[in-house]
Amino acid sequence: MSVLQGFKSIFLGEDEIEQEEEYQSIYENKKDYDEADKNPNREVKIAATTTLQIVLARPNDFSEVKSIGDDINDQKTVLLNLETVKSEDAKRILDFLSGVAYANQADIKMMAQKTFAIMPKNVGFSGVDLMSELENNGYSF
Repeated sequence: MSVLQGFKSIFLGEDEIEQEEEYQSIYENKKDYDEADKNPNREVKIAATTTLQIVLARPNDFSEVKSIGDDINDQKTVLLNLETVKSEDAKRILDFLSGVAYANQADIKMMAQKTFAIMPKNVGFSGVDLMSELENNGYSF
């Protein structure tokens, strides 16, 4: 024990000296982290275990909408094809799934006539919607 530590133990006590040494080690570790943050070329390892899941949904009537809503709640991308559904059922299906998408902060994009993509908030979509892009290039549906 050094003379300085002897004086500290007389005036402060052993518990406070141990606490001060603990603070000193925490401060030194923090300096190491701060220096690591300044290095832009450091490696960061991230365990990526998520995969993009796409579900194709072709409901025949409104009774099948619950399973599609469950897929949206599970953060899956849903391609919704409403070609085989009557017009009034298609409107009800789209209204219901719009509510589910809104609750999950998902986006709905029209891909073609009566075909929609419902994408979770972590899936990006760039460009204008496919329908208007195809119509601009001379294709009509």
